[in-house]
Amino acid sequence: MEELKPEVQQSKYHPLTFEEYKELKEKMETISVNLPDNMLGYVWNNYNRLNGTNISQPCSCQSAAGHWKAAVQLLKDWVKARV
Repeated sequence: MEELKPEVQQSKYHPLTFEEYKELKEKMETISVNLPDNMLGYVWNNYNRLNGTNISQPCSCQSAAGHWKAAVQLLKDWVKARV
């Protein structure tokens, strides 16, 4: 007979830790219209992580603005859903 194992409940911050969540929340609060160049890698890495994807980071030119807007919005919505 198969042994029943209790379900392990994941943290509401998964796949981030609570500390990573706090950092993401703080950084997202500083972004309004313009995404600073020094935050591009951070934003894109977390976007991929939360989406479960490994999409190459787009350039920072205006033609890629839609990608960045979508990434920032996803991160902000994700943080907001966990408050």
